Amino acid sequence: MPNPDIIIVGAGSAGCILAHQLSRQAAQRVLLIEPPSSSAPAADRQRPSHWLNLLGSSEDWNFVTAAAPSLAGRAIPWPRGRGLGGSSRINAMIWFPPTSADLDNIAASIDLPAAAVTESFAAIESLVQVERPRWTSGATDAFLAAVNHCDNPFDGGIDADATVYRRSNRNGRRWTPEALLDDRVEILRAAVDCVLFQGDRAVGVRTAQGDAIRCHQRVVLCAGAIATPTILIRSGIGPSDDLKRCNIDVRQDSPAVGANLQDHLIMPVVFGVSDQDRFHSEPSDDHIGQWESQGGGPIASNLAEAGGLFDQQRIQIHVTPTHYLTYPRADAPAAMTIGVNVTQPHSRGRIVITSSDPYARPRIEPNYLASGNDLQKTIDAVRMARKLAERQPLASFVTGELVPGTRRESDESIAKSIARYAQTLYHCAGTVSGVILPAENLHVVDASVLHRITYGNPNATVMTLAHCIAQRMRS
Repeated sequence: MPNPDIIIVGAGSAGCILAHQLSRQAAQRVLLIEPPSSSAPAADRQRPSHWLNLLGSSEDWNFVTAAAPSLAGRAIPWPRGRGLGGSSRINAMIWFPPTSADLDNIAASIDLPAAAVTESFAAIESLVQVERPRWTSGATDAFLAAVNHCDNPFDGGIDADATVYRRSNRNGRRWTPEALLDDRVEILRAAVDCVLFQGDRAVGVRTAQGDAIRCHQRVVLCAGAIATPTILIRSGIGPSDDLKRCNIDVRQDSPAVGANLQDHLIMPVVFGVSDQDRFHSEPSDDHIGQWESQGGGPIASNLAEAGGLFDQQRIQIHVTPTHYLTYPRADAPAAMTIGVNVTQPHSRGRIVITSSDPYARPRIEPNYLASGNDLQKTIDAVRMARKLAERQPLASFVTGELVPGTRRESDESIAKSIARYAQTLYHCAGTVSGVILPAENLHVVDASVLHRITYGNPNATVMTLAHCIAQRMRS
């Protein structure tokens, strides 16, 4: 086929938005490259309540971190979506609008005026057209009533902004930005090894199969906070010691590539509920009919139904009508969870390549809780979740605390529970932040360029980032 004008590597949220926008420009040939994948069962892909079944499936890259000393030596799964739509294929579909600080973060990360970023977010909201939930559980209803009760609003010195999360759904079904792609975007299913250069210009990419694909104008990496830095490093752009260790020629010594890794670490505070309030992992025939005809009922639940930012935006909460650590296993007890995480962690990890082989998995060192401040804030957040559960009507809805458990009262004992039970919230970012690339026509457009992690769920912010850069490229 003729050489494209622009090559976009990675068809996640950023790559799909960028391809959609750039392909609207007359005579602009856009090639979008995404590794081949196979689809999970349609019921799991379309039904919001089944999204946990997608983790560990053929639509997940199934990354696992290095053993984390701060997590009791656990190596934890780091799900990332594969296929058109990227992680939007397997996520909880939460649409969390970027905070004003997130918009400023985009502007600073890509050197754009704040007004342009705000305009891009408005354009993205119009393009995506997210939905309000068509059904919420009793757990969510009790939680929101407890937080927002007009006669006794929750404060205790802590502000609260709780709501039902909007979602990337259409008629109660998962929606991904893959839907924006049409025949103006050429798609190649291939894994990318590295970027090709000629002098000081990026001229294309080499696939993992060894094929060279050249372009006329730009190469844009949208492969995410794990894959983008590994492609750059295999292209000779990264820490020189890592490059030499893997026998890769050094094009540019850039210690920041792969560094500054940030993620949200969620600690589930789990409470028992009555069996009549159990959220069943297998829907009834009535519920299937309700969802198929109206897009409503329990199947329309994304599980992480509600939450918000608390304590002056230092803490985010996700509420689920399930036992966060055991659902959807058949033996999961009837439970609900108030999951808490620090929104702006100080701890920083890194992505390290272990080989020049494009199929080799990188080493993921999240370095969770390396900052004692992050640990103390998480402990305080667990206590806040307990305070919330003591408020009516939530106090009457739950039957007792299961995790960490009522015997875990001291900071030390809560910290041990955090080490044992805390999980990734799937929001990795920052691994190419501040890197000056060696070619003006080589770009990175994904969460890896953000100086700091988003305050909430990142998908809306990442799409806004991609729209911003698309407008700059088009102009």
